[in-house]
Amino acid sequence: MLSRPYTWPSRLERYRSLARTTAVVAGALLVAFHGWLFASQAAAGRLEDPWLVFRWIVAAGLVAAFAGLRRRGVSVWSRQGIAVWVLAALLHGPAVATDLGDSVNALALPETVATLVLQQLVSVSTLVVALWLLAGLLATRRDRHARLYAGPVGATGLAGIFGDGFSPHYASRPPPRER
Repeated sequence: MLSRPYTWPSRLERYRSLARTTAVVAGALLVAFHGWLFASQAAAGRLEDPWLVFRWIVAAGLVAAFAGLRRRGVSVWSRQGIAVWVLAALLHGPAVATDLGDSVNALALPETVATLVLQQLVSVSTLVVALWLLAGLLATRRDRHARLYAGPVGATGLAGIFGDGFSPHYASRPPPRER
């Protein structure tokens, strides 16, 4: 039995479109900001620093990794995508360190950078999980007729459906043939 493709309800399609538009605008602003940052560093002559050039090369590699993930059809929120996001967060650690270089906390610089990167990672991860849970609550289930309920009352009420050769859509194999 083939399941029909999932279609979003019309009231949720507006939110999905809004979320997609917001993501595209945020991505464009992120690219524009980093382009401006690279141009300002090049104009100021700061690209003579080999570590800064190395960080820009690593950043280009991370962008290539994201492009490779998208080309393979893998989401940027999969395990591999999250690994690239973590590497991108770690790449921003030295940039945070240079901003705090004139601070009183200059002696505790590695701890400060690690704390700031960890705070950013935890806050973004919390936001992603919350949005994922919200999307799960708002989405409708594809197949409502084969839903099994956990618990003793639901198990006794639904125990008879498997006796007549019923196979739910998630069964690992079809039931054996009757002779």
